[in-house]
Amino acid sequence: MSIVANLQVGNEVEIIDRHIAYHLALGVSGFVIADLDSEDGTSERLERYRGDPRFVIRRYALDSLIDETGPRTPEVGRWMLEAAREHFAPDWIVRMDADEFLHPFGELGSVLLELGDEPCFQIERRNVIFESGLEIPSPPVTPAALAEFSVVAEPVSTNAADYGADDSVPLILTKVGPKVIFRPQIATAYATGGHGVLDERGRLYKARTARNLGVVHFWFTTPGRFARKGRFAARTKELLSRNARANQGWQWSRWARIVEAGDSPGEPSLDHEYQRQFPQPQVMEKLRRSGMVRSVADAWTL
Repeated sequence: MSIVANLQVGNEVEIIDRHIAYHLALGVSGFVIADLDSEDGTSERLERYRGDPRFVIRRYALDSLIDETGPRTPEVGRWMLEAAREHFAPDWIVRMDADEFLHPFGELGSVLLELGDEPCFQIERRNVIFESGLEIPSPPVTPAALAEFSVVAEPVSTNAADYGADDSVPLILTKVGPKVIFRPQIATAYATGGHGVLDERGRLYKARTARNLGVVHFWFTTPGRFARKGRFAARTKELLSRNARANQGWQWSRWARIVEAGDSPGEPSLDHEYQRQFPQPQVMEKLRRSGMVRSVADAWTL
């Protein structure tokens, strides 16, 4: 039983090789990768995989993805879907980003068989969390190593309005949307963020949560990576301003505002936003005791 990853990548030079190595070791048979105008060396890393039949790679310039009509990123999703079907004809497609690592509860082939005949599932995501003051390890390249990382097992639910009124909880502790795994023939496009797929009528395909799969999300890692993401968010916001109806994810909009504010008095800095995602030792111990933070191996209730 084969599975192909549809992968969107933007400025992930520290992560992309390890993401690929991990998923190849896991049993993913192919990758369709959309490189969204990376400027940090990611594009050059991806060149290593061109010519390998397991990879289909296309680079997009950011200003070609956002015009006066708004975002054209749905076109990227449609290309990834078509490329996966044409080049691989897989049994399953999973939609991920470079900082997301698929975690099956068992051998991947067996887990896919257990999904049965249902054509589409959501996959819950959990944020990796690191203690302040410790060296941040690179993402793992084996499932056994991934199982030892700590994640936020019981995240706090929030939204743009609530978080705008009270942002005292670091984003790392908040809930992030699921990703999706599905049979290739049912989908015509991706929902925003890759959280679901649309059917032939453009409707969101209803899907229940897969109980034997998870996604481990390396949201906050190095300061340099976060700074690049902040600058990318600000650049994207500027391009989106061409269309008054265009929207940006609220977390990304937050980082764009911080970048735009610079070092203005009374405004949070990008470094402050980064540092608060890493709990102090006593806080981390409290989170562990409460069960809010657990190892990947223990983070999902089956």
